Amino acid sequence: MPIVNIKQGDLKGVQCKTDEVEYFTFKGIPYAKPPIGRLRFKAPEPPESWRGLRDASQHGPVCPQYNERMERFEAGSEDCLYINVYTKSLTPTCPLPVLVWIHGGGFYTGSGDSDFYGPEFFMANDVVLVTFNYRLEVLGFLCLDNEDVPGNAGMKDQVAALKWVKNNISAFGGDSNNITIFGCSAGAASVSYHLISKMSAGLFNKAICQSGVCLNEWSYNIYAKKRAFQLGKLLGKETDDTTELLEFLRNVPVSSLVNIQLPEIEVEHRDIADSILFGPVIEKPYLNVEKFITEAPPDTLKKGNIANVPVIVGYTSSEGIETARNFSKLVGFLAKVGSVVPREIKLKVNSTELKVIDQKIRTKYFDSKTITSEIMQDVVDLQTYSLFAYNIYRFASYCTENNSSPAYLYKFTAETERNYTKKHYKMDSLKGVCHADDLPYLFNVTCLNIPLTEDSKSIIKKIVSLWTTFARTGNPTESLNVPIWETYTNKEKNCYVIGKTFQNSKNPDAEHINFWEEIYMNIL
Repeated sequence: MPIVNIKQGDLKGVQCKTDEVEYFTFKGIPYAKPPIGRLRFKAPEPPESWRGLRDASQHGPVCPQYNERMERFEAGSEDCLYINVYTKSLTPTCPLPVLVWIHGGGFYTGSGDSDFYGPEFFMANDVVLVTFNYRLEVLGFLCLDNEDVPGNAGMKDQVAALKWVKNNISAFGGDSNNITIFGCSAGAASVSYHLISKMSAGLFNKAICQSGVCLNEWSYNIYAKKRAFQLGKLLGKETDDTTELLEFLRNVPVSSLVNIQLPEIEVEHRDIADSILFGPVIEKPYLNVEKFITEAPPDTLKKGNIANVPVIVGYTSSEGIETARNFSKLVGFLAKVGSVVPREIKLKVNSTELKVIDQKIRTKYFDSKTITSEIMQDVVDLQTYSLFAYNIYRFASYCTENNSSPAYLYKFTAETERNYTKKHYKMDSLKGVCHADDLPYLFNVTCLNIPLTEDSKSIIKKIVSLWTTFARTGNPTESLNVPIWETYTNKEKNCYVIGKTFQNSKNPDAEHINFWEEIYMNIL
């Protein structure tokens, strides 16, 4: 029975053995005070201590949510700020590199639980893996633009989790001076936020962003306060007073704050990003509270304000399948002039310029054809590069322009029986790897029927080796028997193509990336 002592008290974990690996787990450790009662919507407070030996064999409750992956409601609990630690050794000869996973899910679904993020592939290496829950949707991202609810409570939960890791991970055999944060989708956007937020400074040493960065328009909400008042009205409280609204929302049952469906927001230009109703926001700089971010990510990055640490960023070859799966709705949206133009550009041009840019993009991707299911692959390509890949390249460019630490970029193209999501969406006819289809190569998924064959085992071993080698050294291919992964530069745009074989390539998507570079360069 493994026992560790941390600042809050003693923990009793579990020793796990499989045919392949042996490791220790400690689950459901509180990293902040339960955000309940008057603490609903507030920034997290430091965790409380306990007496005696705390059982750490089970996960803590998840944040109340509609679990999109499993297609079911999960009641969970508002008391959801729990962290899980998996370690290869509690007494290593020298401290182990630490990888902290930030789960994705559009800021409204997901958890750090091991039913999807099983640690076994990482535990084949000498590392410590950490996962955790943070508040989601309304609970994590309500914003009233005032000191009571400035926004970003869910991001501040993440900061609290990183502080907990920094302060306690040595008790689990981890190196508190070698922490790598990594995530996918909203989790990857979160990782990139920590790279630009002063709140997160000094809490980690390396970062990996898979299929998302804070430049992607879906990563931040520009209509947060309007959404809050819409929510009040939906639940029966029509008011224009923030104090009155907050008092009401603090007292509604938590089940009323899950899987919210709000009417379309009344603005001149709608975006696909508007479908994420509650997410990170730009906090008002004049508020007298600790703030996570106070300006739009593009503005912060243009100033060069980014942590100088080694970074990996990357994308899958067909990210756009994630949005094209709702094709019938998407067709109606894309029919509107300006709908194919990224929000960041749309907000800076007049209606004449908007039409010109819109037409240029349509000519490039659709050859000016009417959008029907016959050109679905073209729609997927558009969304892969406009909603994901181009701004991931752009983020890598800001890193290399401003930092001495290396940046690495990848494109994930591996397709085996592990690629679950595209099949689940019934989008097999489309080419490429769907958003999030890289996750089963990093984690042992047990809640879904995802096969594991010899074909995929070798890819899993190599990919996990890249990530753990990067966590250990800052260079993903150091001492590995694979082609060298060259650092990203603005001139060569080196990109590591991760498929059934691995290879370094120079700007493999030049046709798309150069097109978007020109579009952005002419406006910003």
